[in-house]
Amino acid sequence: MKKKKIFALALLTALSLTVSACGGADKAPASSGGSNQASSEKGDTKVEIKFFGMNMAYTSMEEMGAELQKKMPKYDIELLKVDTGTIDASIRTGVAGGSPADIYFYWPQNMGNLVKDGLALDLTPYLEANNGEWKNTFTPELLDLGKIDGKYYNVPFGSAYPVLIVNNEIFKQAGVEPKQEMTWQEFMDINEQIKTKTDAAPFAVSSEPDRQSWLIRQGVMSLANGDGKLEALATGEVAADSGYYETALNNIQDLYKKNYWYPGEGALNITRDEINAAFLQGKVGMLAEVAGAALSISEQAEFDVTVVKWPAMGPETVLLGGANGYFIPANASNPDAAVEVLKTLLGSDIQSIHLAHGYPPANQTIKVENPVLQQIMTFTEDLYPFEFHTKEAKMKSYYEGEMVPNFLMGAKIKDVLGQLDTLRQNAFK
Repeated sequence: MKKKKIFALALLTALSLTVSACGGADKAPASSGGSNQASSEKGDTKVEIKFFGMNMAYTSMEEMGAELQKKMPKYDIELLKVDTGTIDASIRTGVAGGSPADIYFYWPQNMGNLVKDGLALDLTPYLEANNGEWKNTFTPELLDLGKIDGKYYNVPFGSAYPVLIVNNEIFKQAGVEPKQEMTWQEFMDINEQIKTKTDAAPFAVSSEPDRQSWLIRQGVMSLANGDGKLEALATGEVAADSGYYETALNNIQDLYKKNYWYPGEGALNITRDEINAAFLQGKVGMLAEVAGAALSISEQAEFDVTVVKWPAMGPETVLLGGANGYFIPANASNPDAAVEVLKTLLGSDIQSIHLAHGYPPANQTIKVENPVLQQIMTFTEDLYPFEFHTKEAKMKSYYEGEMVPNFLMGAKIKDVLGQLDTLRQNAFK
């Protein structure tokens, strides 16, 4: 099955939910998304917009917020900082209480429950107005993450997924060339060449749970994809003794035991800051990082870098990841005004600020000249955002933070996988 077909099928399978009508969520907008400024009942009164979307994890956010206010003087925009850990409670409390924000930050791939409960406005009429004028500004793969049952409920502003950043000088010393796509065996062969022919460590990934778990998560996804079971994996239908987890764990153990993983014995206790510093000091050949950090690291490096895809344990790479975006609640007081604010925020002018800070934007009309960003923005075709272990907190904690370290420290494979399968069965029973 082709990657794009798998991706589209995954969206239909994992996000197929019955949409509850609430607060006119499916009604066409009064303005069809066509006006540049929403009007208020009193001539000079500003339209008030509560924007619960300032995710300060992005260094671009403060500058984008200031530019948004500057561009929209007829709007009184209240910019509110987002706490991603409590955002679900904030959304549901606000919407249920009848006093929601007009715009919320949220992840498009996670909109399913909000849509099922009738909390999100259908943005399709706005996106498709004027022959899809607004819709056509987005990277299709990212916009489709917020599509449920043929309707759009979330618009993206950027993507997030892991990449490998390559030190070209170390690769040259090792006599190898960076490859945009690698099998796991090719990846291991490059590691061996770097280890034997240079003074550098081959590969570095942080020991933090949301980083080192890229090894097992992407490995298992790639292997399952090779058998056409990526969707079944995401919905918890694949047992731990399927062979995918054992293969991936053995591959990771091989990487660790051969001391390819920087700095060897301390690999399971190293931080993101430490490995980034080691890479910039020329001590590491390949650095695992999020795509949004690639430009910053390349600009700090005193050597040329190349960004490549994660190595595939199966026939093809599958990049776990997704997007960040915004939605409008179904009972927003002025949805037309909220849409106009989003159009301005996600337009090329303000999204160019996001790009200037090194973050790949979701707006495809922006001309990207930096070769590093050009590279990583082509990777979105391999994105797959759905994972079974996120269904339950204990399972997520074990799969991302404990399973791989336990196995590498000597736990038996049957015990490691047995615990995972118990958690899986309990979560999906």
